[in-house]
Amino acid sequence: MAALLTSALLTCALLTTALLAAAIADDRSRDDELKRVIDRNTGFAHMTRGMNMYTLIALRSCVTERDVPVLTRLLTDRDHVTQLSAASVLADLGDEGKRALRQALAAPPDIRTRSVIEDALREADSPTYRPIQDYPLTEQERKRIRGCRPLAPPK
Repeated sequence: MAALLTSALLTCALLTTALLAAAIADDRSRDDELKRVIDRNTGFAHMTRGMNMYTLIALRSCVTERDVPVLTRLLTDRDHVTQLSAASVLADLGDEGKRALRQALAAPPDIRTRSVIEDALREADSPTYRPIQDYPLTEQERKRIRGCRPLAPPK
């Protein structure tokens, strides 16, 4: 009887570990996918890589409120363009995104990350703020934006 119970507990533990590993892999995969969207839509000026509205429109078109944890993780990415893009899109996601930005400020981010987050919040609270998806582009400009595959529905 004890051997059967031990076997059942071991099976349960292995199944839980496998499910957890799959969830972590899915999170990393989504992180990587959003980073690719950012990378494919960055601009270059004066030989410097940077974020522009194409970057923000592409990223914003790929995410929903379910991506807030992923975007929050991207705030700590080593790449400054990724940090800027994630912060701007989080601010554009409304109250939930702004709440995530404020929570990220509560953790001790480095000074550059703190500045990125504060700027995104200040911009979103500006009376002249325009939602990212409302940015005026021609049809030809919109076709040049390279987004991502839709997010799979929750399991």
